[in-house]
Amino acid sequence: MNKKAILVVEDEPVERKLLVKVLQALEYEAIEAENGQQALDLLSEKNIDLILTDVLMPVMSGIELLEKLREAGHKLPVILMTGFEAGDAQKAMDAHEGSAVLMKPFRLKELQEQVEIALK
Repeated sequence: MNKKAILVVEDEPVERKLLVKVLQALEYEAIEAENGQQALDLLSEKNIDLILTDVLMPVMSGIELLEKLREAGHKLPVILMTGFEAGDAQKAMDAHEGSAVLMKPFRLKELQEQVEIALK
C-alpha cells in the first residue's frame, strides 16, 4: 500500500519539522516547503495527495497558494492553518471546495481528524 503524500507548507522551521514528524508517525509521507512558491514548484515534481499550509507566510501566503492551485485546475484538498482570526481563511475556504481551516494551536487529534477527512 502506498502512503498518502502530504505537503507541509510552513515558514517556521520548528513548526514545519514538528508537523513532518507527526505526519510520519501517523504513517503518511510528509514533504516540506517553506513557502507557497516552493510548494508550487514541488507540485510539478511530486505526486501530492493533500496540502497542509500556514496562512501567513512571506513570498506567498497560504490563501494565495490555494488560489493559484485552483486557477491551475488542481483539485487536491488543502488544509489552511492559522493562529489568527479565521475569517479571511474561512472566506478563502468557502470560495474553494476541498479546503478546510485548522486553528493554531491545535491538538494532534484535531490534525489527524482533519487529515483523514480531507483524504477521503
